[in-house]
Amino acid sequence: MAMPGSDETPIPEGLDVVEAAAILKDISGERDLKARLEYVSERFLGRPYAERPLGGGPDVPEVLRITLEAFDCVTYFEHALGLACSYTVGEFVSNVRRMRYERGEVDWFHRNHYMIDWARHNETEGFIKNLTIGPNTTEKICTLDLIAGLPAKTATFDYFPTERVERVSELAQTGDIVFFVSTKSSLDFFHTGLLIKGEAGLIVRHAARSAGGVVDQYLEEFVAKNEPAGFVLLRPVCQP
Repeated sequence: MAMPGSDETPIPEGLDVVEAAAILKDISGERDLKARLEYVSERFLGRPYAERPLGGGPDVPEVLRITLEAFDCVTYFEHALGLACSYTVGEFVSNVRRMRYERGEVDWFHRNHYMIDWARHNETEGFIKNLTIGPNTTEKICTLDLIAGLPAKTATFDYFPTERVERVSELAQTGDIVFFVSTKSSLDFFHTGLLIKGEAGLIVRHAARSAGGVVDQYLEEFVAKNEPAGFVLLRPVCQP
């Protein structure tokens, strides 16, 4: 089944086209990407956490799934960014597909399972810019081998260590994406979220398993509770 007005773009599994269209209508007059992201991400506050919302596996035919009803930490920021970068539902679906899959090919082996792959892929695609550069960063080398069906591989990337959190606060703008670096040698990141500049400090807006849904949480509190090794900071740069 195609989306209304389109003979080419099928409706992804789980997508409420009416809600997606309503959100896009609400932000149609706003050209500032930060403002669009803030609006869309706030709209989803309180929605439930979903465990493995994309499903799939190496032996299962991949299906493009997009739902606005519940999220894990990745689909939350990915869907918010996809909406903020779009004017039509068809563009939204296309943008999510391009973000999620190498060359936009809906296939489990082309999905960006590790977030370091997501970051590098989407910088190439022009959705984000990596701000994690300079003398305040350090290097992590890890062996990614936690996903059954994928061969182990070595990944190397720079990050701001936790003791440099003030540098993240200095650089961050509302709508930026933060990846939290794992302390494990077999994992790149353990969580993601969007950053919002609040009056009392920097807020992480994220889909949290522990909270059961999408919440706002001060970055300082998140760091104290979860003790990440550090942060990768990404800035959305797509042109809506």
